[in-house]
Amino acid sequence: MSADERKDGKWAPWWIYVIVIVGCNLLKQQLLNGYPAALNIAVTVVLVAGLFVGITAVYRSVFGANQRQR
Repeated sequence: MSADERKDGKWAPWWIYVIVIVGCNLLKQQLLNGYPAALNIAVTVVLVAGLFVGITAVYRSVFGANQRQR
């Protein structure tokens, strides 16, 4: 990935995704303790997809406008 691609305001830094997804997954594990594995997997897939879209949308709304003004 080139420097221009990293600074285009399209994607949040990778570490933001990791911190939020891991943190939410740990919370999910506490809440779903004792439920079947299939439910846990389904919730994980939906959770990660939703968080990925949410983090990207928030990042673009906050920092995307700054990038376009330059």
